[in-house]
Amino acid sequence: MKIVSFNIRYDNPEDGINRWQARIPIVKSYLTSEKPDIIGMQEVLHSQTLDLQEMLSDYAFVGTGRNDNKTAGEYAPIFYNKNKFKLIDHSQFWLSETPDIPGSKSWDASLTRIVTWAQFEDIISGQKFYAFNTHFDHRGVEARMKSAELMAKKISEIAGDAPVVATGDFNIRKDHPSLGNALYENLIKSFKEFSSLENSAYISKSPVAEPGLTSTGFRPDWESKEGYAIDYIFVNDYFEVESHQVDKVVEGDLFISDHWPIVAKVKLIK
Repeated sequence: MKIVSFNIRYDNPEDGINRWQARIPIVKSYLTSEKPDIIGMQEVLHSQTLDLQEMLSDYAFVGTGRNDNKTAGEYAPIFYNKNKFKLIDHSQFWLSETPDIPGSKSWDASLTRIVTWAQFEDIISGQKFYAFNTHFDHRGVEARMKSAELMAKKISEIAGDAPVVATGDFNIRKDHPSLGNALYENLIKSFKEFSSLENSAYISKSPVAEPGLTSTGFRPDWESKEGYAIDYIFVNDYFEVESHQVDKVVEGDLFISDHWPIVAKVKLIK
């Protein structure tokens, strides 16, 4: 399977040349040529789900708006190839002390945040697996700490002893300016201890180059910027990771998004 994590950037008219309507052709070209099996997206507004459905005729998606569990606010949808997978179950929870209450937020989070999940069955093989997708808060330190722990525990509760892939913009990178690696180490430790999940970049059979920043902010000097990823794909030990890469898609001054798509090719081995 080809798994993609992709923050598409919300439809913001102030993005100028990189506004959503201008980026639709490059997003469509990339996704239709790459043909991912599962795409965990972030920052998707309701109007953008309609655009994505139109461009991705072989795909369906699960997920709702984070503000009301309907159409308000950003979605963290999971798109899947409906010709390959049958949807068995799906839902979402909120990254808060009351995860079952729509629109809830806790700790020092600046915005409401969610995790969308789905259980799929491979139509040909009959193999079943779970996919989880999220977008952590971008400011709250405690919120990101607690979100990692909550998400890891909820994955364990929901999926149990089953194959799991998890995608997301975690807004956590190595070498935080003031916290060092504390947030990153907590994420890695929580996912490993509670859900047996590992960063696919660490266990790829093919060599993985240091991706640098996975969020560009549409900066024209992005190639000269140094830093670490904040977008990740995790898998548990039911999967073998064939390769992991960051696709840096830009055409002249037009970026595919203010984040690069993250791609892992994985194989169910159990």
